[in-house]
Amino acid sequence: MIDAFELYGLQAGDDPLREEFEHARSLLDGTEWRRGLEHLQGLAHQGSMLSTICVAGCMLEGWGYDQDLLGAERWYRVAAESGFSASVFGLGVTYQRMGRFVEAAHELERVVSLEYRPAYNALAYLYSRGEGVPLDRHKALALWRTGASQGHKPARLALARALIRGYEGLRGRLQGTRQALQLIAEVWRKPDIASHDEAPLRPAPTVH
Repeated sequence: MIDAFELYGLQAGDDPLREEFEHARSLLDGTEWRRGLEHLQGLAHQGSMLSTICVAGCMLEGWGYDQDLLGAERWYRVAAESGFSASVFGLGVTYQRMGRFVEAAHELERVVSLEYRPAYNALAYLYSRGEGVPLDRHKALALWRTGASQGHKPARLALARALIRGYEGLRGRLQGTRQALQLIAEVWRKPDIASHDEAPLRPAPTVH
């Protein structure tokens, strides 16, 4: 069974249907994924915000559905209005996929102020490209560093790439190369889960 707290933080405890969500979400990793998705939809209609967020993520990624960005927006907004940081983040990512960058930046700034780890990485990309916000690579680096310092692997990888590309000159390139080698070493040290019987048949979506 998956751990909702690991996926969505301490706010997972606010969902009275959390245990049912965890069971349904775990089904997505196996042959019964369709039943799991149907169960999540039912839980979402019963008021489970974790299930609402997960269904939105499936729509966003086209997992079990045709990709439906407008549908994802609607479902994320329901949970966002209930105060779930993961849903505000998902809403920002959805707007980013839609090309609605000003709205994406607004939602991501809001969830960064709540110190939601994945938001630092997503907002940094907007600043690095000047999408919805002024182009500001110093701001992007600061956001990536904050996310990386909290152990967020996508932020660590993005920071290493930005430094290697010259965001801070030669010194930054050397620093970025060291960080990239460290990340590669961590991947090699990881056990090969592909050989385990419990390995997912297909990766279920978690927008992080």
